[in-house]
Amino acid sequence: MSSRRTIVAGAVAAAALPAAVLSLRGCGGPGDFASRTSGRDRLVTNEYAHWNPRASDARRSPDWDVTSGSLFVRDGAGWSGPPDQAVPDARSSTGTGSSVFRMNTRRADFEDVRVTLRVRVLRLVPGGGRAPTEPTDGLHLMLRRQDQTELYVASLARRDGLLVVKKKLTGGTENGGTYTTLGQVRHPFRPGAWQSFDVRITSNGRSLVTIAVRQDGRVLLEAVDGGRHGPPIVRPGSIGLRADNCEFAFTDLRAHPLG
Repeated sequence: MSSRRTIVAGAVAAAALPAAVLSLRGCGGPGDFASRTSGRDRLVTNEYAHWNPRASDARRSPDWDVTSGSLFVRDGAGWSGPPDQAVPDARSSTGTGSSVFRMNTRRADFEDVRVTLRVRVLRLVPGGGRAPTEPTDGLHLMLRRQDQTELYVASLARRDGLLVVKKKLTGGTENGGTYTTLGQVRHPFRPGAWQSFDVRITSNGRSLVTIAVRQDGRVLLEAVDGGRHGPPIVRPGSIGLRADNCEFAFTDLRAHPLG
């Protein structure tokens, strides 16, 4: 297993509801967010609801906005469904579209926050019409998301076996933005196995942002954004999950504001 690493500005240094609203209901104490995945198997929401905000047949969630793909509950866990290239209808009966999956909280007030969750990558599939096969395919946690062009991301399970922290800033060719790698470490995953993660993002004034990824009490990766590749993102934002050519499940997703 790789040793803990601290990354500063990309340099590595070793260191030791109504019927139409069927949702994973968020709950918790003041400021907390907890996504519940109990109850019957069902479609929670999908990209149809996002792109058709006035449609009476859309399945909407008060907590989650799915801009691409479909979100289900299956066997007590959130689930992407089988990844495919379809454009989902109101009930995702024509397909899931989840070969490109994007989901973020409707809440956008998460600044310094600890996010804990259990994830299970069921399989990676070959890329197709929605997204080509890439080494970066897998499951990713988004932090301080302002929009699709400005956010941090912690890649928890990638096809190439890397655990990576990146920043994306507006301006560029990657869906309107440009990614910068702040740190990475080898951390292969086993398909079908559950993994627990504890991810924390904190600011030190307006000049430093630190993202630490822990597992079983051990720091796997710590990355520090000192602004070398554009200003740190210090404003509150949403959190969310992204997956590419990846069928996955998650449970016990909780966000605890710090400070």
